[in-house]
Amino acid sequence: QNKLGGFIVTNPINIFYLSGFRGISQTARESILIFCPSPILITATLYQNEAKSLARKDLKIKIVPGSNLIFKKALDLQKDSKRIGFEEGNLTYNEYQYFKRSLGGKLVPTSNLVENLRIIKTTEELKKIAKAQKISQKAFEKILPLLAIGQTEGEIAEKLAQVIKSLGGQDLAFESIIASGPNSAVPHHVTGRRKIKKGDILLFDFGAKYQNYCADLSRTIFLGRAGDRQRNIFNHVLTTQQKAIAKIESGTKSPDAYHAALDHFKKHRLHRNFLLGLGQGIGIEVHEAPYLRPFDSAQ
Repeated sequence: QNKLGGFIVTNPINIFYLSGFRGISQTARESILIFCPSPILITATLYQNEAKSLARKDLKIKIVPGSNLIFKKALDLQKDSKRIGFEEGNLTYNEYQYFKRSLGGKLVPTSNLVENLRIIKTTEELKKIAKAQKISQKAFEKILPLLAIGQTEGEIAEKLAQVIKSLGGQDLAFESIIASGPNSAVPHHVTGRRKIKKGDILLFDFGAKYQNYCADLSRTIFLGRAGDRQRNIFNHVLTTQQKAIAKIESGTKSPDAYHAALDHFKKHRLHRNFLLGLGQGIGIEVHEAPYLRPFDSAQ
């Protein structure tokens, strides 16, 4: 559809999505997946066993002696292709210059080409996401009776990670946020050493990972009796969530879901405190398209 004769995939998460290859790091260049036009996974000898196990009729595997030769191999295989796409949001400037010296005007920047494929989940993907979410919810239920005044945020986070593992979670989907008292009002608070006190608001923002798919769960609890103002705000947020969920169905545009929430907050003069988007998709990453926000996404 993009009239490309070749395509270079460097984002490790997209490489995993398309080929099943994981490697060790999501930041280091341990592999490249190219299409010329058939797909070829290129990686170093260190990962040859994992890579070769993925070989199939529609995926060839090329092994090079070291990671420093991965780009050279990709270049050699793409030299005869015309109009070669690359992921503009992932390829570094130095890497782009390396390809440009040999491929020149053949290079075509692309945006979210693979990410747009990832928006729509397969049945198997949905099962893994649901399992990760169920593990997260069960972990939350199990951690509540273990809470005690005087525990630090870090101690709660550590125990939560242990519970997730005990329930079959592969790992944490992201670093858990345990925010107590005034910290609960800090967006993306870094879990620290503050001790929880009676009367605190305690925010949990965490998720389990199951077979490489993520969950994301946020829950707010009160240590002791919630005051009238706290209870009022909590109930407004709960009502808003329910209204937004009721709005979401096949064919709904993301701004419509967002405005269903915003309109309720406006009605009660709380909209100035609605500072984040309403929500986002989830999958291999914690944040994936589509995004529920006040304007149509480019995706």
